[in-house]
Amino acid sequence: MHLFVRLAFRITSLALKFALTIVVARMLGFAAVADYGLALAVSVVSSKLLGLGFSSEMNRRLSAVNPAGAIQDAGRLLLLYCAVYAAIAVVVLTVHNCVGFDVFRRIPPGVLWGVMLVAFSEHIGLETTSYVFSLHRPRLGALLLFIRTGAWAGVAIPGLLTGVLLSVETVFALWCGANVIAALAACWCIWRQRREVGLAQPVSRKVGGVRSVWVAGLPFFVATTVLSGLQYGERFLASSVISADSLGRYVFAWSIANAIQTIAYATIVVTAGPRLVRSLSEAGGDFRATLQISMRSAVGITMIAATAILIAYKPIFRVAREPAGSHELTMLGILLVSFVLRSIADVYWSGAVALRLGKQVAVAMAVVAAISIPGEWILVTRLGATGAALAHLAASTGIVAILAFLVMRARAVPEAEAVNREVVHAP
Repeated sequence: MHLFVRLAFRITSLALKFALTIVVARMLGFAAVADYGLALAVSVVSSKLLGLGFSSEMNRRLSAVNPAGAIQDAGRLLLLYCAVYAAIAVVVLTVHNCVGFDVFRRIPPGVLWGVMLVAFSEHIGLETTSYVFSLHRPRLGALLLFIRTGAWAGVAIPGLLTGVLLSVETVFALWCGANVIAALAACWCIWRQRREVGLAQPVSRKVGGVRSVWVAGLPFFVATTVLSGLQYGERFLASSVISADSLGRYVFAWSIANAIQTIAYATIVVTAGPRLVRSLSEAGGDFRATLQISMRSAVGITMIAATAILIAYKPIFRVAREPAGSHELTMLGILLVSFVLRSIADVYWSGAVALRLGKQVAVAMAVVAAISIPGEWILVTRLGATGAALAHLAASTGIVAILAFLVMRARAVPEAEAVNREVVHAP
């Protein structure tokens, strides 16, 4: 039941975001759409970079059986993030007021500060919501995720249509407010959990503090940065080879197919990670069985989503006044397969985090990138937009293959050692 609730929340959020883009275009014009798109892009990038390497390890520790020490570290980490936001704001203000930085000065102050506040609030909202999921509170986490990603858009749409919201800056304010509300609610949940855990369990002396979280999480931060490059790299290569019209059609198809990974993440991956960590940290936990359950769920959800998109792709393309011929269907089909693989890779990524395979994953992603980039260039230069889709699929295949190998190999070693111990001590 919880899975279907999360699925409904995510689909509703995607629909509301899509509708909001259309309403912004109709009520505020395409200049506002450009500002809104800028905020979306900056929020995605900032959500990854502002984590500073702490996120994966912090969530892993919060998912353990005894998270008392991790909760204390999470509180200190949130204070550090606030200090970073303040420092960035000071730098942006200084640059904006300096002579010679015409790029910044051309941006209206309301848009500049609106985008920056959206970026900060989106990051803190993402971090705190992930903490709630890691503390095994999936229902509250799903609700907060919906508030951050969809509910505010549901308020913005009638606000724009009725004239209550008159500018893109007010849309940014609503977006930022929703993130702040979700973050505060998440902090309240964490504070309650700290009191409950603190009364029941002592803080582990093995917890090394925020610095140890950063050291353990830094390899995953590096790997995440490389992985993000592999997610978008082929479009940057294509931008110098194919026409803007062809590239726009590719990005449109990419955005539709990306809904698969988005849905799978919000319904499966956010809860799979904490469950995998718990299966390793508690007595009697079965990591392999938990991984297989998450994998089957991810495959099932992504196949259903891919089938639904294939059935509905013609009406979707017509709404955007895009052609829906065999070429577009082929490109979309390739991207759908690619994002199914990316969704499966996300589950294996959660397994790698649980197993603390940061260094291995970082090296593996670097190898995949080194092999993929030349291949992507060849495909894009020879096949155009279809080649870009094939390049994305090739990268996805490499990512899921290497992650599956690392995770299954890491589990096979302890199991083999356990069997050997049983043989040695057998009567």
